[in-house]
Amino acid sequence: MPNNEFYFAVTVDDVALQGWYSESNFRKLLAFFTEEKVNATFFVVPVDEETDKPFNEVFPELPEIIREARQNGHAFGQHGIRHNRFELGIPPAMVLDLPHETENKRFAETHKQELEAEHTKENCLKRLKYGRDILEKGLGFAVKGFRAPAAQTSDGMFAALREAYDFDSSTCFQETGWDYLLDKLDVPPRELDMERWKKITSVNPGKEFPGSCDYTWFLPAERYNITMKLAKHDLDACMALDVPFVTVSHVDPVFNGEGIRFLRELFQYAREKAKAMGKELVFANLETVAEKYNN
Repeated sequence: MPNNEFYFAVTVDDVALQGWYSESNFRKLLAFFTEEKVNATFFVVPVDEETDKPFNEVFPELPEIIREARQNGHAFGQHGIRHNRFELGIPPAMVLDLPHETENKRFAETHKQELEAEHTKENCLKRLKYGRDILEKGLGFAVKGFRAPAAQTSDGMFAALREAYDFDSSTCFQETGWDYLLDKLDVPPRELDMERWKKITSVNPGKEFPGSCDYTWFLPAERYNITMKLAKHDLDACMALDVPFVTVSHVDPVFNGEGIRFLRELFQYAREKAKAMGKELVFANLETVAEKYNN
């Protein structure tokens, strides 16, 4: 890594996903990041699953908001195609074990071989290009990065991403956050070490930047302290390993609970921790992080 910089990469999913995105919350989130002097990465769903229309037809105000935000230092990547569960891979158990995923879990179990045969590099490249072309046409700039919906993965998807994108953030570095969503609050944090980092990022060498987890998903007050303890544990580990700390949030859920208060406190902790460690804290988008790690 260059100099003595430590990269904190804030990411936000589900831009343009009906039911999980609203213009008002998106604007409030941008204002919050401006206040905190944070450059974030947002992942945009190209096609509306309900109507099969391009994102910019369903949300005509969105391209201009995004272009302005990009001028202010934020980055925008692709978030699947229609955000369905199996378009490029199969979600991991930590996702399929959630209560609202019962039908998807059953489908994954009963169609495993069929899905694996479907997710070839060639098929994934075609699907990725279809969504990317819609995004780039609607936004007017090149889309360089990707994150899969529901953390779905496949060998074919990663092979396609290695060929076509500058960075990806579809993998997870800290599964304990998902345990908390299932009220398994006694599960200790997974230990984050370099062996684990190298194993996760080997799917896309030099381009894979795994998210820690979504600490802010509909965060209730009663789970605030234990979740903050987990986030600080993960940030400390990433700083010690000298790898980027990548947090995940979602446009509407971050406002439905204690998410914004949580991020504000976590940002302040990161500033104080970096100062104590003699490091320069950089709130960078993933385009910038990818450039730095490949120079």
